[in-house]
Amino acid sequence: MPDKDISTLVKRYKQALESGKNAYFDADEFSDLADYFDQQDDLDTARKVIDAGLAIHPNNTPLIVKKAKLAVYDGEYELALSLLDGSTEYDFDLYLLRIECYLQLEQYADAFRYSEELLEKEDTEILDNVFAELGFLHVEADCFKEAVLYFNESLKYDPENIEVLSDLAYAHEMLSDFESAIQTTNKILDIEPYTYEAWINLGKLYSLTEEYEKAIDAFDFALTIKDSDTNVLKLKAHCLSLSGRVEEAIEIFKELLRNDEKDTSIYFLLSECYESLEMYDEALHCLAQYEKAEGESVELLTKQAYVYLEKGDYKKAMSIAEKGIRESPYSLDLNMIAGEIEFDQQNYKEAEIYFLSVYNQNQDNFQLLDRLAMVYIKEEDYQQAAYYTEKLLELDADNLAIKQRLALLYFELGDEMEFNIILDQFTDKELMTLFELMYTPQSPENFDRKMLISYLNKAREARTLFKNLKH
Repeated sequence: MPDKDISTLVKRYKQALESGKNAYFDADEFSDLADYFDQQDDLDTARKVIDAGLAIHPNNTPLIVKKAKLAVYDGEYELALSLLDGSTEYDFDLYLLRIECYLQLEQYADAFRYSEELLEKEDTEILDNVFAELGFLHVEADCFKEAVLYFNESLKYDPENIEVLSDLAYAHEMLSDFESAIQTTNKILDIEPYTYEAWINLGKLYSLTEEYEKAIDAFDFALTIKDSDTNVLKLKAHCLSLSGRVEEAIEIFKELLRNDEKDTSIYFLLSECYESLEMYDEALHCLAQYEKAEGESVELLTKQAYVYLEKGDYKKAMSIAEKGIRESPYSLDLNMIAGEIEFDQQNYKEAEIYFLSVYNQNQDNFQLLDRLAMVYIKEEDYQQAAYYTEKLLELDADNLAIKQRLALLYFELGDEMEFNIILDQFTDKELMTLFELMYTPQSPENFDRKMLISYLNKAREARTLFKNLKH
């Protein structure tokens, strides 16, 4: 409907409201009014219009769909389904709404059934759109595997649909399939070489795969399109620092500060660069500048304490860490720093207290579990050390260093059964590395698995290894 007719319609509706009358509109007019107020972000009025329309036209599908859409917007999926159940005629949007509701309610069997019905009912000429819409709905429901399947089907009909390719790349990324995400993003750039967001996403993806030079190149391409994007410059500088080109990163951050002194977040980024170069005084100066602009915070105290720890100034590091812990007693980072300070000074009982204080809230934190295991090794409480090392192995079952540590702990404890259980988890090659911790065989190629295990079960020398374990 032309804008001038909408204006007239809106005027009639508002006049009716002011007069207290229930003006009559046909179903299409109610629908147009609802769309108008929806576009104005006046959802309350849109709801009133829809309810008024349904009171006069109770079986009108477009109005039912609009009411259901608002229910979905509010997260009221059960209500939306109850509204849609009353409609028997076929409508594409109605089907999509049903599928969305079932997905959000995790009723996947019903979502799949309606998806299949939709694909059967729709004309094959628009199946690319149908598959795409189903893919979008599955992305919104975090069903990324299914979304990938639907997007790939859509691309069979229209392989250059950039919107579908973008969402496919995102779905691959959410599945941690970064290589597929990179391939898909490159397809977008083959179609539209100057797609700014695609270059940025490509840079981010390469950074996730630790291909920092490729990430830098991608960000450079983005910057040729829009050279003043501060966020892209920060991303590029971050990748420069991770690739070892820290001095170049510092220059970018300094230039960003010259252009915008109010962007205090750059001081944090600069401090990390200086810290990586072991330029601790410069790092602390940047943090002081941040504090001057933004004031003290737990995050700032954490960074300052860590730099002082790296610098070897335990007294200052502990003073700051304790101050932060008083403000945030269960801060993982601050308690880890305080524990590390005590550990480095061989105050193992004090280190244990700090580490245990945050254990209940962080039982899956690999670094925390590792430090607890090492504390108990230093205290020669090998049973507790084995307990936390077992938890480490649950998090990373293929970690050779952890498997070796656990085997040595059970050997030290004289627990033959647990020792042999952990040996079963070693490959033949890994078993030899464990053997070589205790022996220097002249002809290792002559040792088979059975012989290695036999020797390991006799190697009492392993008991002395813990005194030399590095932390």
